[in-house]
Amino acid sequence: MRLLLVFSALMMLSACSHTINFRANHFATPIVGDTQWSGHLAAAGTSSTNITVVNNYTTNPPIRTSVEVNSNADATDLLMLNNVGFDASLSIAKSLEVYLDNALFGLRWQILNHASTGDAWVAALQGAYGTKNKTSSESDNNTSTVTASATSDVKSSQVGASVGYKTSGVVPYLSYIHETHDVKTTVTNNNITFGPYDDHGVHDYFSVGLTSAGKGFRVAIEYSMITINWDRADKAYQNAIGGKIGIAW
Repeated sequence: MRLLLVFSALMMLSACSHTINFRANHFATPIVGDTQWSGHLAAAGTSSTNITVVNNYTTNPPIRTSVEVNSNADATDLLMLNNVGFDASLSIAKSLEVYLDNALFGLRWQILNHASTGDAWVAALQGAYGTKNKTSSESDNNTSTVTASATSDVKSSQVGASVGYKTSGVVPYLSYIHETHDVKTTVTNNNITFGPYDDHGVHDYFSVGLTSAGKGFRVAIEYSMITINWDRADKAYQNAIGGKIGIAW
């Protein structure tokens, strides 16, 4: 019996899972550039949420017992040390900007006190959509030939709102984002194709942050509490912290 348990543990450790990484901080600020064509560019270091949609893609058929949330995450995933992305925004009209949040492209509309010069409450609404893909593969050690692979096409959308208080230099804020993910995965194993498999998940972000305002140096820090709901998985929670640094004009 002990030998069987050891063998089972080794099989679990050697299983090749297919995991998709999602950004855990979004910096949904309640301000838009004061003038047309103002904007910012920044590098963002954030935590990540790891979603495993195929538990082992090297078996025939692939094993899909459940969706796993952060089951293979380590400290670098959860402490923003291993997930650096790109943020950008550009004001295209009064109180309206387009923004880029890694793979998401959207619109943000400041609905309260746009371009205020004194201390004032500010608020904004936003929505975005984006796609990405992720491939995992296993190769023969002798020939480097791929023997099994899993590829996921991911479609994500988000809506959100934020409110804060703008001073001459900084804006503390609270934000909420509702984000949905639809994943379609195909597995190829020894020239046999399985799938496509469909998975659906919802992430709700409740965040508090602080961002600089105005032109020049741009810096922000944010803490998020995330509620994570995926089909075929138990409800999960995650605490995340992220920061970004860049330039605004």
